[in-house]
Amino acid sequence: MKSELGLILPLHGAVFAEALAGARAADEAGVAAVWVPDTLMNQGRPSAGVLSCEAVLAAAAAVVQRARLGTLVLSTPFRHPPLLAKQLASIESLVPGRLVVGLGAGGLTYQTTCRQLGYPLLPPLDRVAHVEETVACLRALWGDDPAEFEGRFFGAHQVRIYPRPERPIPIVLAARRRRMLALAARIADGWNCPLPHELTQGLEVLEKLGRARDTLDVSVYAIGVLGENEADAKRALERAGPSAQLFGDVESHHVFGAPERAADCIARLHQQGATHVALDPRGRPLDEWVDLLAREVMPRLGVTG
Repeated sequence: MKSELGLILPLHGAVFAEALAGARAADEAGVAAVWVPDTLMNQGRPSAGVLSCEAVLAAAAAVVQRARLGTLVLSTPFRHPPLLAKQLASIESLVPGRLVVGLGAGGLTYQTTCRQLGYPLLPPLDRVAHVEETVACLRALWGDDPAEFEGRFFGAHQVRIYPRPERPIPIVLAARRRRMLALAARIADGWNCPLPHELTQGLEVLEKLGRARDTLDVSVYAIGVLGENEADAKRALERAGPSAQLFGDVESHHVFGAPERAADCIARLHQQGATHVALDPRGRPLDEWVDLLAREVMPRLGVTG
């Protein structure tokens, strides 16, 4: 089985033209999926800004012709799920059969974002409950016409969503800790591993919780720092800055190096159980990064456009 690759669009300090050009180039190169992250505020460089997940997702739907398109991942505590159901159903109508909805409980910046934007600060157990309720609400509103939903955090009454999804939209949950892993094992179509070095352990936990690997799409998030050679990759890592290391040492745990080494990193994750590796490009302009991936890394993995 070939290694499936996806591109995570960089939204921090980006403009729409750059993000959409990257989405188009990745699609033409033959990546399996184009992913849109979700960050409401640029914590490191506020004035540089960050693009809206939903806005970029809708815009990317107009230019991505072949690849799947999805969120990786959208934070449910900052969304009203009935409204989200409508937004996602509309985007599904633009890319019929290709939307994937990745959801999470808030991520590293959850508490800071709550303070800045005035959201109620939910304790960890409530955040997990919010994710579960969001999944149930989305599926109810996409499946029933009219739909009724009453939960702890929100409700929806006599809701009719059109255009209606013509198939069940896959829902992927990002999870590291046991409660979220248990939720993914019980209700998700896929699991996203936010840290590559936790992939094997996470799969073992999911199996112990009763979820067979062959019933779950498994993706892994990985920082991607590529170079024409090892020295070029080192320079790219320096340009990427400290933020690239927030998810563990890039050289040891992520996708790093000259094309052969980077391809080996991806193949190793695939061998460990990932069916999809979602790469977060760092250290060089997006057009150069996509070109290097398509020209030198993907052929080594048997992935062609």
